[in-house]
Amino acid sequence: MRLNFYLLSTAVGGFTALASPSLAQTLRVASATVIVQEGTSSASVTVSLQNGNAAATTVEAVLVPALSTATAGTDFTYAAAQTLTFPAGSSASQTLTIPLADDAAAEATEYFTLRLQNSSNGTVASNASDVLVYIKDNDAQAPAQNRSLRLNFLGSYQNGTAGSNSAEIVAHDPSTQRLYVANSVGGKLDILSLANPAAITPVTSINLTSYGGINSVAVRNGVVACAVENVAPQSNGAVVFFDANGVFQKQVSVGAMPDMIAFSPDGRYLLTANEGEPSQDYSSDPEGSVSIIDFAGGLAGVTQASVSTLGFGSYNAQAASLRAAGIRLYGGTAASPSSVAQDLEPEYIAVSPDSRTAYVTLQENNAIAALDLQTKQFTSLRSLGYQDHRQAGFALDASDQAPDILLANWPIRGMRQPDALAAFQLPGSSATYLITANEGDAREYTALTEAVRLGSTGYVLDPTAFPNAALLKDTHVLGRLNVTNKLGDTDGDGDFDEIYAFGGRSFSVVDAASGTVVHDSGDLLERLTATDPTFGGIFNASNSTGAPVRKNRSDDKGPEPEGVTTAVLRDTVYAFVSLERMGGVAVFDLNDPAQPRLVQYVNNRSASSGSGDQGPEGIVFIPATNSPTGQPLVVLANEVSSTVSVYGVQLNGRVLANRPRGQQPEPLYIYPNPAQGGRVRLSRPVTGTLCNALGRPVRHLQRAAEIELAGLPAGLYLLRTDTGATSKLIVR
Repeated sequence: MRLNFYLLSTAVGGFTALASPSLAQTLRVASATVIVQEGTSSASVTVSLQNGNAAATTVEAVLVPALSTATAGTDFTYAAAQTLTFPAGSSASQTLTIPLADDAAAEATEYFTLRLQNSSNGTVASNASDVLVYIKDNDAQAPAQNRSLRLNFLGSYQNGTAGSNSAEIVAHDPSTQRLYVANSVGGKLDILSLANPAAITPVTSINLTSYGGINSVAVRNGVVACAVENVAPQSNGAVVFFDANGVFQKQVSVGAMPDMIAFSPDGRYLLTANEGEPSQDYSSDPEGSVSIIDFAGGLAGVTQASVSTLGFGSYNAQAASLRAAGIRLYGGTAASPSSVAQDLEPEYIAVSPDSRTAYVTLQENNAIAALDLQTKQFTSLRSLGYQDHRQAGFALDASDQAPDILLANWPIRGMRQPDALAAFQLPGSSATYLITANEGDAREYTALTEAVRLGSTGYVLDPTAFPNAALLKDTHVLGRLNVTNKLGDTDGDGDFDEIYAFGGRSFSVVDAASGTVVHDSGDLLERLTATDPTFGGIFNASNSTGAPVRKNRSDDKGPEPEGVTTAVLRDTVYAFVSLERMGGVAVFDLNDPAQPRLVQYVNNRSASSGSGDQGPEGIVFIPATNSPTGQPLVVLANEVSSTVSVYGVQLNGRVLANRPRGQQPEPLYIYPNPAQGGRVRLSRPVTGTLCNALGRPVRHLQRAAEIELAGLPAGLYLLRTDTGATSKLIVR
């Protein structure tokens, strides 16, 4: 061990005194962030000096406009740089006091930044020179809920033990009043009776592990179709058909990893979104695709020849132009990048009300594709665009470690990355709109992991674009936020000129014809859950089992809207959006697609324990005509808790058991049409009368899904249902 001794220039008591070398005089802010409530008279910033010596030390505290959303002179007073003076020999702290204003505007949390500079007889610590002062608004109110529609919780069914079972997707069959649940964790198709929505009972469970892994389920007129991925996930998957009791009927092959399955409204087509995810090392990377099964002849007519699987190979030569248009293409490895067809990963499908066009979300790619079901051709591939979180109405709570909810605007762009979507038309209009649940998702494989913490050393912010990079990387600012490392290096120099976060924390309304986003809900869902009198205490909690932890998803994708469905009640289109993390359903009036109105938020999750419904994913609306009670229902499949919950629908406090005057009946389709002998199928079970051209009844139907044609002469017939729907039938 080497010992160093230092001699003083004077002797004391006959001895030469020993001392340590002089230490540097260091100035630093006490904390990188300060949180203060608007309405407080001032904010206090503490600056400390360490190792003061015989001379006085000074330092300036200046305002940094580059990282401020609050306005000097309006929100706070800070006219010019202020100088702090530490007397000779001082090693104490001084407090900088900044007067605050109290305006009447409802706004996001604002902030301003101060920096220590121009010190004398001292050095400003490089990692403690800046302080960001949050001003929490005191005027913001909880978003108004007009409650024109009310969801009333009826009950929740425990679908096996959570953890070893799940309830991911749910489908309803009105012909049997059964629910069919995709239990992916348990590897089963669970069949439940909905005869009493307040007390669901089990019917049976079908083990599907011999077929592969179940991802989704759809049902129509007693035919149950399951989307099943191969035991070797990168190989082609299957659609496995069962009858209403779960008895196997047949199966056909579809593309790799079918993640979602749906019937078209007229029942003619059955479609699967085949995600085609790669293996962990990208040694196998199947193409994403959509499979179309011709179902016009019913299940009896389905063979492998009925399946058309459509990929995106025609876009392979357009990678550069697609990227320029905002579509994310980044899969594969440096040595073997994915083609466009491999990179596009279909997630979810919605079919237009006329059953002519399918709209397909490509979640990781932040895009939507349109597919003509008659020509079996993709007709468009469009980016869903990016949010600008600097704009009013697009604030976010970005840290799971900041002690308070801080919905603020930041220099971040949000990748909407929708999961589910639904197609709808306004009453009396033929224009089609889409509503997307902007959940967000990251690719995380051994060969490609794009999610990184903004504060990580490997994520370098461009010093010109972000001169306050060190402060942004603080864990109480943006340091904990998960961002992508595959987008944002605009000049290719290895650092990031733009920041892109996963998911929009919102829903969007899109004009289906043009692909234009006509509305994005922005920060509404976070404002809604933050101010909820019951669930604000678990704001942005995860859906994991155990006691909920407030804000532990703020650094990820917030509430993660995942499921969405729509319904027409009276003359209003309503949307029901499920929130995967916080739980529950938010309801919106969509009659003005550019300005949806919040109707209600409900949640059946415990705010103090790991009980109740957690992780809602699949959501279905059951109209009054298809409901076992005659009341419209909303059914949620809650993946984490493995529960199926049911809500009754009321309008203006009244139960809707029958169709009110002026409401358009659900469309009714007959196929094949024209028909010749045998039977025709109906797009849904109905009660009504089939009349000939003279108006004379020839058949009376009671919740029938088919019409027997034997004995009917050739001619024109009209089917009238008890709900007011009509459909023409030609018999040859």
